[in-house]
Amino acid sequence: MHQESSIFKFDGQNFIRIHTTLRTEAGESAVGTKLDPNNPGFPALMQKHSYTGEVTLFGHQCEANYAPLTDQDGRLTGALMVCTRK
Repeated sequence: MHQESSIFKFDGQNFIRIHTTLRTEAGESAVGTKLDPNNPGFPALMQKHSYTGEVTLFGHQCEANYAPLTDQDGRLTGALMVCTRK
């Protein structure tokens, strides 16, 4: 099994990968790419909830877990993601 992870910052609209082990379809680092709003984890994160389930990341099916990050005032600041490729 191949495992991946990402750390996202939240800019008020998008979750942007600031650190990741993921590679794009072209084989380049996925740092700087945005979490697809169609990803099933996106709406959960926007509600400051975790998401566990299947996702497709850069053409690979994965079992993923997303967790929101908040500051001391409860504002959404980012997210963490870990996944295992199928």
